[in-house]
Amino acid sequence: MLTPVPPTACQRAREAVSIQLDGELSELGSARLSAHLRECEACASYALELAALTTRLRTAALEQPGTSVALPTRRRRPALQLAAAAAAVVAAAASSLALGHALSSSGGNGLPPAAAGLTKGPSLQGDAVDQHVLAMLRHLPAVHELRLGRVVML
Repeated sequence: MLTPVPPTACQRAREAVSIQLDGELSELGSARLSAHLRECEACASYALELAALTTRLRTAALEQPGTSVALPTRRRRPALQLAAAAAAVVAAAASSLALGHALSSSGGNGLPPAAAGLTKGPSLQGDAVDQHVLAMLRHLPAVHELRLGRVVML
């Protein structure tokens, strides 16, 4: 495993110069930076060059671009949202039907096959599933066609 190299005093000083130019260096950090700059000529010249460059950038006039920039508008895709809603309804209906078939195969009353003979009476599972699917379909908006890419479903 690689261990990170600790920053040297010069690296820390150069970071501190940038922080000081932004006005965010603490009093202790400023004292450490001043002490380092008195001893290190390379960092002192770096600090002077960076201060001059920062001053030039901050005092420079703003330039207006020669060409206009237009961002593309975001298009909404209602057909895609409708397709997702239809897919959700189909998935819910399929799971309801699968649950209904699983319950009806176990005797129609939700009991295991061994206990299915203990209860008597007609099974209402099929009717409940049909009513559930019809109730879900009533909440969907009426659509005559549904476009999914190049495929059109009628």
